[in-house]
Amino acid sequence: MSALVRGVLAVALLAPLGAWAQGGMPPFMQSMERHPMTVKVEVWQPGGAAKPAPAGLPVAIEIIAGGSKISSYTATTDAAGEATFAAVPSNPKVQGAITYALHVDYQGVRFPFTLTGTPGEGARATITVTDVTTGLDTVEIEHGAIELFPDEESLVVRHQLNLYNTGDQAVDLGALPGGGLKLPCPEGAKHPELHDEHDPMAEVRGTDVFFKGALLPSSLGPPASVQLVYTLPYEDSTYSWEQVMPVPTRGALVIAPQGRQRSQKVAVPLELQTVGAYGAVTISDQGPDRTFAVLRSNGARLKAGEPLRFTIHNIPAPSHVARWATLGALAAVFGLVFLGFKRHAGGEARLSRAHLVAERDRLVRALARMRRAVERGKMSQARFEREREAITARLVSLYKALDRLESR
Repeated sequence: MSALVRGVLAVALLAPLGAWAQGGMPPFMQSMERHPMTVKVEVWQPGGAAKPAPAGLPVAIEIIAGGSKISSYTATTDAAGEATFAAVPSNPKVQGAITYALHVDYQGVRFPFTLTGTPGEGARATITVTDVTTGLDTVEIEHGAIELFPDEESLVVRHQLNLYNTGDQAVDLGALPGGGLKLPCPEGAKHPELHDEHDPMAEVRGTDVFFKGALLPSSLGPPASVQLVYTLPYEDSTYSWEQVMPVPTRGALVIAPQGRQRSQKVAVPLELQTVGAYGAVTISDQGPDRTFAVLRSNGARLKAGEPLRFTIHNIPAPSHVARWATLGALAAVFGLVFLGFKRHAGGEARLSRAHLVAERDRLVRALARMRRAVERGKMSQARFEREREAITARLVSLYKALDRLESR
């Protein structure tokens, strides 16, 4: 692949600039220069050789400024695999802010390149593409970063997946059955969203993400990345992560902050534990509120279909004992209010005032405890509002029952 690497990295358009065009135009247009340019397209062959690309391939050069495309120029290859552009512009006054992107469409795949330097008279560039396959034998995935943040009733996960192609041919994942490579979220995940919702290469379907683009050989550039955000609802203080990928996993990085985050009143230091001796967990201390538990795979790999597993501990799940105690108290209130009337033989209703007062006082104390929990950061404001609404409704029923009893 050395010839291919050199072909890609050596695309430079360094040539002297000609005279400025003058006239009654705006300053930006006055300084524009246009140059003929030739792009030679080669197809890499096993063993490092290359042959001219076939005629008729579409080639495009785009002018990028400020991250946006401001113009585009197209041509097609001839029998020698060369595409000729009549006038590629440059602007000496703002050349530092201009970049040139080039792409070639070959066998249904778009191969992107970045041109370096400034185009001049007679500039030439040689780029190399590869044949295309749909086989997954050379595709690998990496969990580039799994960041965990505890929130009310769920963990918020920011997840970056990197896709690598270790082979010599581009892999057209969009041609797979289903229209892409299926990348499942871990079990229990809810509401996945792409970080870049306008990414044309990725699509969320249910709780799965599909990568629909072509995966170029790693020697042609960086891996393809998909970034998404989703939640993991929890009911217990421990969550068992399990995620299965259709291709081998070459590595993983899991990060759990130990310090207090912006949305937290107190720190919630999640604990990570490996499963099946996959990697190791360390603590990274980078200053106040910048301490992290980090799980690194340390070179361990997983086969296709072999799940990534680890456990997350110290999740701030509510106590089941407290939950059932609250439900029991509310049930008792219902029983006292709606079933507490006892009928004598003459049909006279009687209600125990002492029981009503006891339940009223118990719920008032529960509200006070919840307020203190909110102040200490042990309970979120949203959860407090929901609990207060339910308890307040029960208190209203209690007060009405007491009023009826007092009026008898």
